[in-house]
Amino acid sequence: MELNGQYRIPAARERVFTALCDPAVLQRCIPVLEDMDRLSPTEYTARVRATVGPLNARFAGKVRVAPEDAPRFYILYAEGKGGLAGAVKGEARITLEEVDGHTHLSFTLAAALGGAVGRLAVKLVKAKADRVIDGFFERFTAEVLNG
Repeated sequence: MELNGQYRIPAARERVFTALCDPAVLQRCIPVLEDMDRLSPTEYTARVRATVGPLNARFAGKVRVAPEDAPRFYILYAEGKGGLAGAVKGEARITLEEVDGHTHLSFTLAAALGGAVGRLAVKLVKAKADRVIDGFFERFTAEVLNG
């Protein structure tokens, strides 16, 4: 499954990047994120609870940030297991470009889904992911502006 998107955040790139690496900010902004802990500057553990169609699942896993050219460009690697619900493994490539004090964020996400979640129609999973991503950026923008 592949997703991509672009968002404009009215804040400086460094501020946006710092907030994107803050587990407390992410927990407030990602509606399906139950818990996130920083293991190191580039590694995190996370628990996610998601309902997609008839499936209500909790996934636990790890997230790793590869700061290729941070804060301009970085890669997120994530993988999680949800018992009978299956497994998720993905990679997101994120670019942050500062223009006139605003940040233009673009991303490309590739994810492999296994188990029950993988058997659901990709269209259904993508629709849920799009709603979660849009909700995240709405809350994240408010967080960065008010934080």
